[in-house]
Amino acid sequence: MNDTPTGYGWISIGLHWLTAVLIVYLLYLGSSIGGLEGDARTIAVRRHTSVALASYLILVGRIVWRIYRGHPGPTADQRGWAHSLGKYTHYAMLVALTVLIVTGPLMQWSYGRDIEFFDWFVIPSPIEASFRFASVLHRVHATSALFVFFAFLLHIGGVYKHTAFNQDGTLAKMIVPGRQSTPSNAAPLPSKNEGES
Repeated sequence: MNDTPTGYGWISIGLHWLTAVLIVYLLYLGSSIGGLEGDARTIAVRRHTSVALASYLILVGRIVWRIYRGHPGPTADQRGWAHSLGKYTHYAMLVALTVLIVTGPLMQWSYGRDIEFFDWFVIPSPIEASFRFASVLHRVHATSALFVFFAFLLHIGGVYKHTAFNQDGTLAKMIVPGRQSTPSNAAPLPSKNEGES
């Protein structure tokens, strides 16, 4: 269930793929709002906000779990700047996701709108409407979403590089729970002949 020194456990793997699906869907929903007007825009905003709220437990769990567990170390084949770039890009994505989670509801409330969770119930605004504050939140929200989009593309590119060129088992770490490999800072295992001498 838990991560190993060089691999991910079921919890990390499940949260990773669930978050990936949710991010893609929410980015799609969010990007479709700009070209809509009237009732169509209202419905699109409600759907985007409702799916985001329904995803909060998974998204927050993903962020907290990764901060708590940290990143497994690189395997013997995952050394150098590429591994560090991937790790810190991942942390930057988690920061951007946190910003999106916070600014989303605040933006709607600052526009003076209650949050309608699908057609089930309404979450009234706890703050006064402020168009200026809402505009700032909208820019922050949109910028964070754009960052997540490009970081996601960078992440996909990195996975392709590791899979097609390096062939170092990076993708397998996020598919096979607890995949073990020799850490990059570990001493090499003795050969069979050395063990018998």
